[in-house]
Amino acid sequence: MTESFLRQRRNLFIINGILLFAFYVKVDISKFTFAGVTFSGFGNPEAIYYFLWVILAYFFYRFSLFFIEDEMSNFTSRWVSLMDTSVNSKLREMAYNHSGGSFNENSMLGYYQLKKSNWTLRYQAEDKNGANGQYSVINMELAISPFKVLWPQFRAILKFCFLTSALTNYLLPALLTFYVVVVIGLSSWEGAIVKLFT
Repeated sequence: MTESFLRQRRNLFIINGILLFAFYVKVDISKFTFAGVTFSGFGNPEAIYYFLWVILAYFFYRFSLFFIEDEMSNFTSRWVSLMDTSVNSKLREMAYNHSGGSFNENSMLGYYQLKKSNWTLRYQAEDKNGANGQYSVINMELAISPFKVLWPQFRAILKFCFLTSALTNYLLPALLTFYVVVVIGLSSWEGAIVKLFT
């Protein structure tokens, strides 16, 4: 991860943590200390909540922007690699059984090409009964039901979410922000978005 993305991710976690803390301990703002200076007796304490929500929106925007610019290619390459590895092993097994054991592994296109070709697996097999006892190559096709590769896809999703750093690096900050906006922002807490704008 790039240093700039890490910084945006950290800032997003901090502002989410502040809002979560304020919500769960039912903070009532009557005094505020900033840089060693204490402010008390606010005329409009809701302004601090407005400020926190604006900062959350800004940090989430920055997180999204740096994710798209710096991390999207890494994220998608991990996803594609895991999905290919998991599903292609099942496809190889199906092609091997369909060809009667003469399947050429290097000729199979794989999961993403399978989806593009309307779930038709194309591969090559060796024909041992060729002319004059020579081997020949046969182009083969096998219609695959999407349900037959559902379990390998599910395994790849689980592995991607829980056995790689994708969950903590990319998904957790976004999910935490979504939780804060929906659960806290729409609650009856005095700092909730719906309370501030009604």
